[in-house]
Amino acid sequence: MHRANTIIAWLFSLILVGLEIYALATDSRYKWDFIFLMILLWGVYAIRQKIDLHPLHYALLGVFLLLHDIGMFGCYMTYPLGVEYDYWVHGFFGFVASLIVCRAYHFHGHYSPGFIVVATLVVMLGFSAFHEIFEYAGAQLVGEGEGVLFIGAGDLDEWDTQKDMVNNVVGASIGLALYYLVRFWNLRRSQTANSQD
Repeated sequence: MHRANTIIAWLFSLILVGLEIYALATDSRYKWDFIFLMILLWGVYAIRQKIDLHPLHYALLGVFLLLHDIGMFGCYMTYPLGVEYDYWVHGFFGFVASLIVCRAYHFHGHYSPGFIVVATLVVMLGFSAFHEIFEYAGAQLVGEGEGVLFIGAGDLDEWDTQKDMVNNVVGASIGLALYYLVRFWNLRRSQTANSQD
């Protein structure tokens, strides 16, 4: 798993560097996002052993970072499948964060599934609140625009913060449900294999 996570880190770093070159060439405000996206990508990589990071979950984190960064191409003004792009990104963040946090709780401690679900949702909402405060502070310091430091397309609704956090909860709930369904399926499969021995 260590080698897979290293490959994923470098692969998404190269893609983000390519997007950063484009952002610099076009003087997009997304050029500032590169710093924060790389800190997040490599910060999670740095603690991969402490949280027992699964390569699939790490790859999904990389996809989330790309989904945000391609916002420089106007994605946040679109409505894929009739749903605002910003909703998709926040929902996907909740999904990915829940998988990573839930797995960390599962493998590092003796917690009940109920505690893990509640704790994962609380931690994920903490991440979400931090992002919204960070975005607001950036908008106050540098004005409206695009990217993580700015309030732009997808953020113009007076209820934007609440909607973003609801979408994070929806994504996290789907992630938690999927995590426990896969665990249940794997447990049943191993029990079936053991009973046949």
